[in-house]
Amino acid sequence: MNYNGFLILTDIDGTLTPRAGEVAPENTDAIEYFKENGGLFTFATGRIPDYLSRFPFRANAPIVTTNGTLMCDENGKILWEKTMTTEACSEVVRHIVVHHPGVKTVQRCSSHDGELHIEFLPPKESLLSFEDGHPTYKTVFICEEEDSALRLMADLIERFGDRFAFDRSWPVGLEMHHKDSGKGACVEILRQMFPQMHTIITAGDYENDITMLRAADVGCAVANAIPAVKEAADRVIVHCDEHAIAHIIHKVIPELVENGTV
Repeated sequence: MNYNGFLILTDIDGTLTPRAGEVAPENTDAIEYFKENGGLFTFATGRIPDYLSRFPFRANAPIVTTNGTLMCDENGKILWEKTMTTEACSEVVRHIVVHHPGVKTVQRCSSHDGELHIEFLPPKESLLSFEDGHPTYKTVFICEEEDSALRLMADLIERFGDRFAFDRSWPVGLEMHHKDSGKGACVEILRQMFPQMHTIITAGDYENDITMLRAADVGCAVANAIPAVKEAADRVIVHCDEHAIAHIIHKVIPELVENGTV
C-alpha cells in the first residue's frame, strides 16, 4: 500500500509497548513496512531522547520527547524546545511544600549546556536545585496515592493554569510544563514542517496524550486507555497488547482510504 501523506505519531508506554522497551515484532514489521511505502513515523513520549535507542527501528520524522517540550531529529539535534524558568518552577514547588504533603518526590528535567539532566529530590530539597538557573523542560510531582495527585492537579490548574500545563502520564505522577508546550502543540509544529502530509494520526492511552489526539486528523485511543482519553479520541482501537500500531497501519489507514475520508 502507498502511505504517502500519512504521518503516525504514537505514545510509547501503554500504547506502542505494553511494558518498558518491549515492542512486539508485529509492530516493528508494520512500522518498517509503513516507512518503506512512503509513511512518516515518529514518537510522542514523556521519555527523554536517549530512551529511544533501545528500539529496533528508528523514526523517520522529528521525535517529540519530554512530554512535548522538546523535539529533535534522529541524531538528537534539537529542532524545537519550550522551557520554564527556574523562578516560575520554584513558585509552584513552594506552594506544594506548604499545601500538599502527599507529594513525596519532585523529578526535574532540565537543560545543562545542551545536555538533559534529570534528578529526583524531596520537594524542599528540590528548591535548592532550581536555584541553579538552568531552564527546565518539565517537572513531575510524584505522589503516594492517586487521590493526592488528583487534588494536586485541580489546585495547580486553578492557581497556575494560566502559565503551565498539568497532566498525568501515570496515576500518581503529575507533570508540569510550559503552557505553550505539550504533545498537541508538537502536532501543530509537525503539520507546519510537513505540509505535504494530508493525514496525521496519533495514538495514546493517558492524560498527557489528550492534546495530541484532539490536534490530529485522526486520534486513536487504545482499548486500555483511560476513559478521558477514549472520549477525546476519534476512534478506540485495539489494546496495546494486540499490536495497536500495526492495527493502525494495516486496518485503520486502509479503511480511511477505502471510505474516501483522506
